[in-house]
Parts: sequence; C-alpha cells; structure tokens
Amino acid sequence: MIALLQPGQRLRCVSSDVECRVEKRHGGGGQGEVYRVTARGERHALKWYNDAMLGADPLLRARLEAAIRSRAPSPRFLWPTELVTLPDGSRLGYLMPERNASYRSLHELITSSGDDWPSFRVLTTVALNLADAFLQLHATGFSYQDVSPGNVFFDPGSGDIQIADNDNVDVDGRPSVMGGTREYQAPELVEQTAGPSRATDLHALAVLLFRVLLVDHPLVGSRDLRIRNAASREATRILFGREALFVFDPDDRSNGPIPERHAALSALWPALPQHVRDLFTRAFTSGLRDPAHGRVQEGEWRRAMAQLRDAILLCPRCGYESFYDPRRVALREATFRCWNPECGAELPAAAPRIGLRADRAARGPASEPPQSVVVLTPGTRLYPHHLLGRDYDFSAPLAEVTGAPLALRNLSRAAWTVVGAAERRESIEPGASARLEARTRIQFGRTEGEVKM
Repeated sequence: MIALLQPGQRLRCVSSDVECRVEKRHGGGGQGEVYRVTARGERHALKWYNDAMLGADPLLRARLEAAIRSRAPSPRFLWPTELVTLPDGSRLGYLMPERNASYRSLHELITSSGDDWPSFRVLTTVALNLADAFLQLHATGFSYQDVSPGNVFFDPGSGDIQIADNDNVDVDGRPSVMGGTREYQAPELVEQTAGPSRATDLHALAVLLFRVLLVDHPLVGSRDLRIRNAASREATRILFGREALFVFDPDDRSNGPIPERHAALSALWPALPQHVRDLFTRAFTSGLRDPAHGRVQEGEWRRAMAQLRDAILLCPRCGYESFYDPRRVALREATFRCWNPECGAELPAAAPRIGLRADRAARGPASEPPQSVVVLTPGTRLYPHHLLGRDYDFSAPLAEVTGAPLALRNLSRAAWTVVGAAERRESIEPGASARLEARTRIQFGRTEGEVKM
C-alpha cells in the first residue's frame, strides 16, 4: 500500500502558518494514516485523512475546530491541537501529542489469552482513569461518541492511560454521523432511535469497565449460541439492541455465562465486592432501558473503582489477588474464598486494613466522601486522594506498607502522629515507619486513619 504522505514532505499548520515536516509513517486505518511530524522544532503525531473519510463526513472540520478551541479536558486525551493541510490549503489532517510507544492497546488486552495480564492493581487503576477521563470530558459539554478498547492505550506498569481518535468528539447533542463500535453501542443507537451523546458514552464506558475487569462482554452469554449469523443486523439487535440482556441479570438467567467459554468470568464475578456488582447490574438492567435516569454516572464509577483498588488482598495460600468485601464479611458469608479454581482457599474475614477519615475542610471540590478503607498488604501505597483529599494522582505516593511485621513508611514531607493501643503518642518523621497494630491511630495532617486487624 502506498502511503498518503512521504518522509520529508512539507505541510502547513493552518492557524500558526508554520511548516510541518513528515518524518515517518506510524500506521493506518479506514479513515487515513498517522505519521510522526515535526513543527516548530517539536515532535507531534499527525492524523491525515483519506479521500473516503473527507467525502463521508462533512462535519469533520467543524468538529475538529471546536475541539481545538476548547483544548484537552485532561492530559489523558491525545487531543487535536492544530489543523494541517497541503501547502495549497487542500486536504486535511490534525496534529496531536504522540502516543507513548510503551503503552499497550486495551483491545489487545481484552482479546489476549490472559497469560500476560497485568495485576488487578493496574487494571483497577486503568478503570479509575477511564472513569475520571470521561468525567472531565463530559464536564466540558462534549461527548466522545465512539468509546471502545481500540481507542484506549495503557501503561502495563502503572495503569496510566492515553485516549486516541479524539476527532470523534463533538458537542453533546449535536447531530452526528458517528455510530460507534458495534459491541459498545447503546441500545438506542442500535435501534436508531437516538444519536450519539453523553448517555450513549455512559453505556459504552460501563461495557469497557466490565471488560477491563472481567474480559468477557456483559451482554454476550448463552443466547449467542442460538444466533446463526452473529454479524447480522438481527443478531446485533438481539444482543445489543431491543433484546439486550445482562449475563448476570437477577431476574432472567436465559443469557447466563457458558461454562466452557466463560470460566474466568463465572469465577471472578462472585469475587467482586457487592457494591461493584450492584453498579454493573444497574448499568445493564435499568441502564439498558432508561438512558436518561438508569445509567451509572462517571463519578460513581470513579469512586467504585478507587474503592475496588483499595480492596485488593492476596490469597494466603496461592498469592492470587482478590478483593476484601466488608459487606460480605458483615453478613458472615461462607463463600468468601479465593477465586483461583486450583485453590479455593478461605480468605481472611478480618483482613488488615486502615479506615481513613478526612475533615471536610481538608477535602478539595472534586474529592470523594470523607471515609475510605484500604486493605494493608506489603506494597500497598497511600496517595494524595487518600490523605489530602486531592484528585487522583498515582505518581507520588505518600505512604507504603512494608512487612512483615506490617508497617507503614512515611514517604511524605510531613511528620505523622501515631497513637498506639495504650494511647502512647509517637512522631513518625519522613522516611521512618510506624508499626501497624490493631486500633493504632495515625494522624496524617487533617486525615486520621485507624488500623483494624
């Protein structure tokens, strides 16, 4: 295939009227090709459209101009920064930040065999970052319109994300030619009773979060076996449109998981804390039928994914990651076991954990409720959203659990005050550690934590 542009070719940046030079081709797709370019002595990525795309989408240029004027709602979006044309003003493309080459495609993750899957700590961070990114996008009055794993890339070490293909983004509610990706389309898009919007983004986000954590699609269960042509229009309507049914629908089990296909899904679903299962159930029951009022909001997902990340514990027998669920413990369920099918060990009902409570005055406007619970396992870290009530930032931990015996190392710049079970007070300076014992209280500035064993 002959590339649309050649290395060394010179283009024009529309608003700044500076020269843009093509360096190399990164790849291509149905809409055009992506290149590395330099402009003003800096590297950028350039998406350059083919004839078919330019002819099929008359709103493309106006959509890009609106996005460029608004600027990126979050650094996680590889946002359009400037339009680019040939020197004579013909054709069209746009500049954006280059994607980090070490990041993996979320589509690659979901379709992989599972042998090289990241830890749940990474996956829950990916999920939290997705919810946060779309909260920021929707707050600006835009909708993404094509939420799918092919547009998301993640750092397999940290869970940081980058969201590409932001030429899909448009003002929420504006008529659009975008349809989205089949498996992530909301029922009203499948049935063509509504256009892309924030509400359809919320459905696609819920599907994406489910697949990040559980791999399989929440609406594709045993009914799939009864469909002769899965790619047909009728199959799409049955699976994702008017007859869509959650695989764990509490009132209708006719689309349940297929044991030989969905072994991991069947094992992992009961291992999730009840509050997370409740959100997914709402998203794929009332959320399917009531786009305006039934769908789970971005802030709810963000809070739930933060709590899920804090609930990770390790099976004492096999080392598998699972999740502490205080509701399950309170109900004294006997099924609180490792989800590893080769293990099944009973998980500790009283996992070491710290309850954190912040004064309202110490919380920022975007922070979460003043109380959270973090399971304490070696390597667990506390961050600014735990101790300072700030936005989520996993780049600068303020404390880290070490063991054994369990201790909490002060990675911050301020001293903590520790009150032991005998009410003995001790100052823990930066770099020092506090031993973690039952009923120990730690004063982190205006946030207090109490250890439970």
